[in-house]
Amino acid sequence: MPKNLVNAAKVNEVFAHLNEGQDNRALYSALANGVDITSEVKGMMLAPGYRLVRVENRMPDRISQEHFELALINDVSEDVAYYNRVVFQPDAVLRCRPVTQILVWRSLKRDHRSVLHELAGLIFFGYLLERYDVIVSDMNQTHDGMSFWQARMYDAIAFDMYVYAYDMMSGEIRKISSEDDVGVQETWLWGDPDHHETRLAIISKVELPAA
Repeated sequence: MPKNLVNAAKVNEVFAHLNEGQDNRALYSALANGVDITSEVKGMMLAPGYRLVRVENRMPDRISQEHFELALINDVSEDVAYYNRVVFQPDAVLRCRPVTQILVWRSLKRDHRSVLHELAGLIFFGYLLERYDVIVSDMNQTHDGMSFWQARMYDAIAFDMYVYAYDMMSGEIRKISSEDDVGVQETWLWGDPDHHETRLAIISKVELPAA
């Protein structure tokens, strides 16, 4: 079973002031030497000055799981426009090693709006699924996070991918095969306060459980 090894309070500290210039520039400095993966994202084209970078396991004191960070940075303004921290979630029931986006942040600045349009979905399908085959939703879902996942579930069905609702405590896995199924299962996933933290949405390029 996947375990939530993330200390949410500590992780949230990273994002508390990213809209403030000083903290944002500090994050830019910490990530600017990351590996440029812009060309590795299927379908990605960025305006001049922007790079998508990846940094491995930078904060083991905050997150005990193997993880990496993705950030869209602008080398002209020296700030971060988009940030995504991703952890690996080995799962014995699913028999795979999916990844989970534990926190996603993006700037609200006007200057970044055009480059950020559809960026999160592009990274989701054009990079994470291309490399890791299986993405599982985070246990600590915000309202925006739920809306993002619901949109990706509709996208995945349109792309003929595999979509599931999964209870990590019981091991129950429900296949979602149509747009109507998304509406039915989203209540099971997110509507029950007594169980929503153990129920996860899954999008996969391979049928699960894996062979």
